[in-house]
Amino acid sequence: MRWLVFVVLAAGSAIAHADVAAELAAIPKAMPSCDKARAHCFGIQLHVAPDEQGNLIVTSDWLAQQVAEAERHFTPLDVGFEVVGADLLPDAARHLETRKDRDALAAGGLPGRVIHVYITGKLDDVDTAGAIAYGVTWRRDDRKYIIVSAAAWPRTLAHELGHFFGLPHSTYAISIMNKSDRKDPPREQRTFADAEIVAMRPAVVRLVRDKVIAERPRAKD
Repeated sequence: MRWLVFVVLAAGSAIAHADVAAELAAIPKAMPSCDKARAHCFGIQLHVAPDEQGNLIVTSDWLAQQVAEAERHFTPLDVGFEVVGADLLPDAARHLETRKDRDALAAGGLPGRVIHVYITGKLDDVDTAGAIAYGVTWRRDDRKYIIVSAAAWPRTLAHELGHFFGLPHSTYAISIMNKSDRKDPPREQRTFADAEIVAMRPAVVRLVRDKVIAERPRAKD
C-alpha cells in the first residue's frame, strides 16, 4: 500500500509539473506582439516563482496587465515590449529577503539581448527592516534586471522599466517615478513626465548600441 501511495503521489506531481510547463509555454503566445507602429520593440524574458503548491505565483492575466501597463506608459517614447519566454524559478525565489537572494536570481547569467524580469511572491525591502517592496531594478556586473513582487501595483513593471532605461525617482507630480504619497493627479492619470521621456531616449539608443538589448522583428502584414 505504501508503494501504491508513493506511485500515485509521484504521478500527481508529474501531472502538476506538466501543467505548469504548459502554462509557462502558453504565456508568450497569449501576450500581444509588438505594435508594428512603434519605433522600438524589446523582448522580455519572464522568470516566475512557484507558490507552495507548485503553481505559478501569479496568473497569466496578472502578467498581461503588467505588460499592458508598460506598453501604455512607454507609448510617448515609441517603445513597445514583447514577452519572448517564461520559465519557472526554484522554490527559494518565492520570498526574497536579502541582497544575496536578489543576486542569486542572476547567478547563472543573463543570456540574450532581452530584459529579464523576475516575479517573486514576496520582496523584502533590504533598506528598511520589516518593510516590503513591490519592485526593484537590480544589477549584476554591468547588466540590470527587474524583480517584481506578486503584490505589485499594475504600473510597477512600467516604473521599474523606467529605472532600466536610466530614470531615478523623481518629484514630478505626474510621474510614476515619484514615490511620494499624493492625491493630485489621480493614480490613473499618472505616467512619465515629458522630461523623463526625453531623458530615456539616449538610453534606448545606448542600450541597443552596446548590445544589451536588441530590437525585436516585427510581424509581417
